[in-house]
Amino acid sequence: MKKILLGLACVLIYIMPANAATKSIGITGIAATIDSTVTDDIDSNGTINTTKDITNDIGYGSIFFEVTNEAGSGPGSLTFGIDVVPGSAELDARSTTQQSCKAKAAGACPQTSGTNKGTVDLDRHITVYIQPGVTMDNGVTLFGTLGYVNADVEAGVTSISSTNKTEDLSLNGFKLGAGVKKVFGNSLFVKAEYAVTDYDDISVTTSNNTKVTADIDNTAFALSIGKQF
Repeated sequence: MKKILLGLACVLIYIMPANAATKSIGITGIAATIDSTVTDDIDSNGTINTTKDITNDIGYGSIFFEVTNEAGSGPGSLTFGIDVVPGSAELDARSTTQQSCKAKAAGACPQTSGTNKGTVDLDRHITVYIQPGVTMDNGVTLFGTLGYVNADVEAGVTSISSTNKTEDLSLNGFKLGAGVKKVFGNSLFVKAEYAVTDYDDISVTTSNNTKVTADIDNTAFALSIGKQF
């Protein structure tokens, strides 16, 4: 998926008219709130044993490259961009105390208790996006953002009723946002954006068919500094 996104970015940048396009590069600082709803079926009996809502506040950075096509002499513009969060980080973690009948032979329940734990580690988060914008008389550009997100995820489950399991997954989602941009002089600019990313559900099934599912949303405020050329 990442090769497809990077290839699409290169193609679109290449085919845009050189005389009408402004290229930009920059860095972004992000303050985000990660909201997760995690469910699991501890004893694989067809019912959800636990549902837990988790909220984590995190901060991270990214780098971006953009190409903006101005709409002739009018105030409109269309920006195509790619944003990459380098490195890796723990996106989410949860634990809960449970009792299980599967940990021992059949008999009176509950038979054992302990702590189930799940973690989600994120790596190489890439967003490909478009930003239609309108520049006001004071030089401030108002824009909207529509993007597609892909990342590598390592999801781990520690279960009292089965063997522990770690699984490599692909996390996809859609980003929707709005913001403002101001260019100073002919090259330097700053951008501020509020955006929400809705990721697809991810799940891990352990050796005894215990299924842990996470529904993850990202609400973020981003401040960018860049240079156009």
